Amino acid sequence: MNKISYRPYLSQDFKPLSDIINITWGYEKTYTPATAVRLSNAYLRLCLAEQTFTQVAFDNGKPIGVIMGNHLHSSHRHLKFQIQARWDLLTLSLTAEGRRARDFFKEVDKIYEKLLSAQSQDYGGELSFFAIHPEYRSLGIGKELYNRFLNYMKSESIEHFYVYTDTTCNYGFYERQNMLRCGTEKVTLQLNGNPKDILFFIYEN
Repeated sequence: MNKISYRPYLSQDFKPLSDIINITWGYEKTYTPATAVRLSNAYLRLCLAEQTFTQVAFDNGKPIGVIMGNHLHSSHRHLKFQIQARWDLLTLSLTAEGRRARDFFKEVDKIYEKLLSAQSQDYGGELSFFAIHPEYRSLGIGKELYNRFLNYMKSESIEHFYVYTDTTCNYGFYERQNMLRCGTEKVTLQLNGNPKDILFFIYEN
């Protein structure tokens, strides 16, 4: 492994980061390749549509991790990504499997909304997307990306932010960063026709 470098997101990072989503969330193991790619693309574009901060980690020019943040009181949004994400979701609806994937996506959004609505804190920011390629975990890359996000929050005078996560992710990372788990929701969801029990969390700083 060469020295890791960091910079903001650029358009050429899209496919490698979409691939990381596909691998990290196991879409490729759950859906056909076409559906998995569409779902990963839609997820990434929805994150990009809302972000006001991005940092991508690279090893020898290869994207290996990303973090995105959202200044919730900023009016800065990316209409292009919103339109593209809607198109991805529309193409998912053309097949039965795609509709199941889209419906799973929508159910997760409802769970997130429920978790957030139960909080009394007035959040100024959100950690909206955070992923590291499995081959590059436990090397301090996630910690470096997280610290860069923290510095952005401080530069924007944001005292409190939140992040959604669940038991399919490395949620323990947030506890090690002294974030507080302030909401939990246990749900059984249909994952391409198969029931799966998942615990969803909201953490705050």
